Amino acid sequence: MLGLLIVQILAGVTLATLLGGFLLGHGLEHLPRRAVRVVTKRIPARWTEVVWVGGALIVVLWSIGVLVNPAYAYRWPASPDFPGSAVVQVFGFVAAISGGLLFLAALRTLGRHMTPAIQVQEGHRLAQEGPYRYIRHPAYTAIVTGAGGLSTLYLSPPLAVITVLLVGMAVYRAHMEEELLGSPEAFGETYRAYVARTGRFLPRIRRGP
Repeated sequence: MLGLLIVQILAGVTLATLLGGFLLGHGLEHLPRRAVRVVTKRIPARWTEVVWVGGALIVVLWSIGVLVNPAYAYRWPASPDFPGSAVVQVFGFVAAISGGLLFLAALRTLGRHMTPAIQVQEGHRLAQEGPYRYIRHPAYTAIVTGAGGLSTLYLSPPLAVITVLLVGMAVYRAHMEEELLGSPEAFGETYRAYVARTGRFLPRIRRGP
């Protein structure tokens, strides 16, 4: 099992990566300078919004908890060590960083159009570059991957439960988004063709001839 100091260092690296990348990926050129008109939208059940946004926020704040109050964030509740636990934790760190980098790539691609709301804004275009070239919901993949990675790094059952909830919310939200974007009010047939050649959360495996 990794020692507390090493885990705290990895938690600090994770937070620095997220913060630095967020500032880099969401620079001033992406920020809206005027009110944006919403063309069409879908309104998820209120409780699902709370679970999605709250769960993602808890995942980020958990790393801060490991730094400032590890007794309630690292290996809480306490569980017995097991063979290979350190390797599993390192794998979790790699997954968390990978999720963070994927989220930043998605953020950099969408810019100001990335929002928790499920909507189409005026001037919205269908992103098909960056990670969106291969998967339709890279931000959801990133958040779930990051949450799962941190729950493994910190050996945290509560974070594992939150990860499972986030998976359910990602599937629910992705379905609503695809229904909206494939509608005549949004991108219609263009989006349906995009769906046919991309994966929802992971790249589509292309079959040979």
